[in-house]
Amino acid sequence: MTVLSVAQRACLVIGLDQPDVLMSSTDREYQELARLCNDTARMIVEDFDWQVLQKINTFTGNGVAEAFDMPTDYDRMAETSQMWSSRWIWAFNHIPSTDQWLEYLIVPFTFISGNWIVYGGQFHFLPIMASGETIKFFYISDLIVTAAGGALQTGFLADTDIFRINERLLELGIIWRWKKDKGLPFDAAKAEYDDLRMKEMLRDGGSRSVLSGNRPRWGRGVKIAFPGMIRGV
Repeated sequence: MTVLSVAQRACLVIGLDQPDVLMSSTDREYQELARLCNDTARMIVEDFDWQVLQKINTFTGNGVAEAFDMPTDYDRMAETSQMWSSRWIWAFNHIPSTDQWLEYLIVPFTFISGNWIVYGGQFHFLPIMASGETIKFFYISDLIVTAAGGALQTGFLADTDIFRINERLLELGIIWRWKKDKGLPFDAAKAEYDDLRMKEMLRDGGSRSVLSGNRPRWGRGVKIAFPGMIRGV
């Protein structure tokens, strides 16, 4: 379903006439609606690590480089992403503190595992990757829209563009946000959106195993000896 079709369906609820054009419209209300389409799509993308936007990036060492540019379509790392190297049998340590990273650069350490940090718009790794060594990780692409010709882009530019995530979710998001922006009652519309959003999040990425027991909670880079759950067969 194109963004124009989504907007036309939303107009039936928010009280606007259905537009013949949207992204190129000169009408103030439809310009607001076009902006809201992009803002709502961005909100949905930021809400969850949707599998359709997940990609694997690979860095290859040359024995000299310590810093590597982000992928051109990089939006963010997936929430549970870790760095995995062809050199180490365990994931890299994420160093969140720039002061600690500076210490690693200055103090003569003998590293027993890989370490990484993000600053200056680049990924940095210590120890320096050997020539031919690779590091892989999952990230979220910012290419959230498919154009009519199949090209991927970061937002809606034409009426024929298609949202890469659930279009019904986009429609419901537009409805409740339009009502909120206009000072209209929006609680019921927001609840309908939240219900579908939760269902889509649970469906995303395929079926889940049956789990018994409490799911463990840990941050990036933290490991435990036993996962604390039993998988159903």
